[in-house]
Amino acid sequence: MAKQRILVCPICGETQRETSVCCSCETPLDPNGLLHAEAAVGPWWVRDKEHPFSPGMTYDHIAAMARKGKFERHSLLRGPTTRQLWTVARHVPGIAHLLGRCHKCDTHVESKTRSCPECSTPFLAYRDRNNLGLDDSDPSEGEVEGMSSFLNDTSILDTMSTPLTLPTPAKGESKTSDDSVGSPQFRSIQRKLEQSKRTGRVLGVTLVICIIAMVGMVMMLLR
Repeated sequence: MAKQRILVCPICGETQRETSVCCSCETPLDPNGLLHAEAAVGPWWVRDKEHPFSPGMTYDHIAAMARKGKFERHSLLRGPTTRQLWTVARHVPGIAHLLGRCHKCDTHVESKTRSCPECSTPFLAYRDRNNLGLDDSDPSEGEVEGMSSFLNDTSILDTMSTPLTLPTPAKGESKTSDDSVGSPQFRSIQRKLEQSKRTGRVLGVTLVICIIAMVGMVMMLLR
């Protein structure tokens, strides 16, 4: 017994037993039917829960649906004029006027009107099948609050921060060289450092004197 072949409709994606007409979208699955269906594919969509996998349609197709009342002003559409974002039909340029509304100012208009009598916005047709209407520019980086964990050392040093300040001495407190900066531990380390520097200078001078004396003694022995 031969196995029954399973067919995938290339238009709506419905899986079914091999047949000549799709049981879901009713597209004829012969070469002529597929060419006709492909010719109707375009960048416009009407949100349809019953056929969520159907391809987009051409402008002429969705415009004909609007004229025949296949959807209303509150239906959700997307296309080149909405940057492929779902939008209420009454606000979709190119479609809203076919439903009796100006997409810009929401004024009542005739479906055959070429521009809005209130705001003078032109009503155009968008028949390019390959144009999705997407923005080609790079997305905005936006504003980031705080500091990112991905900053390098240079970027961290360039960030704005609150500078460190010395504590304000209390009233009546005398300002001396010992207690003007830092804690007692810091001042103690500072004094030791200064003492080490003085000791180093003394040793340096002593070493120079010793070298001079040794040179003098050598010269006297050579005479």
